[in-house]
This record gives sequence, structure tokens and C-alpha cells, in this order.
Amino acid sequence: MDRTLVASAVAENLFATETAVEDALGQAVLLMRRMMDARRELGLPATVGDPALRRVTAAVNALGEAQKEIVRTHGELESLRSELGLGGIRFGPLHKPLAAAAEDQTAD
Repeated sequence: MDRTLVASAVAENLFATETAVEDALGQAVLLMRRMMDARRELGLPATVGDPALRRVTAAVNALGEAQKEIVRTHGELESLRSELGLGGIRFGPLHKPLAAAAEDQTAD
């Protein structure tokens, strides 16, 4: 099978996973905020729902770790690209503004 096609399929799944993890993290943060707002709106003491809020906090932390690991995975796969002879092939968006900004900062 063509290495470029296989690598492209992996890259597509990687980008989808990055998006899914980030979306899940955002949703968990929104849930936490909504739970706290609901407690205040109902005039309930801060202790009401605290065990559930701590679980959401744990989920946010776990999703943050998952995000960190998927970013590390991205880096590992990036380093494999040249080892597999795919160094001249780009995957994902053609314009990566944050990558360009990071390069500009290291040049200073």
C-alpha cells in the first residue's frame, strides 16, 4: 500500500482525535460552569452537589491530560514522517498560524 495514503489516513484520524478531545474538554468545562451557576440560581449552599462537581473537575483534569498526550502523539508521528521518507509531504492544514508564530518567536 502507498505510504502517503496510509500516513494521510493516520493524520486524518489524529486531527479528528485532537478535535474530539478539545471539544470534550470544552464541554466538560461548560458543564462545570453550568452546575455552579445552577447552584447559585437556586440559592443553594456551596456544598450542595459538591461530590458531583469534584467528579466533573476530575474529568476536566483527565481530559487535559488526554489533550497533552494527543499533542505528544502528534509530535511523535511528526518525527516518524521523515523516517518513513515522507519528509516532503505535508498533512493537515497548509497554513498553521501558531507554528509560524512559534518560529517567529524563536528567531528573535
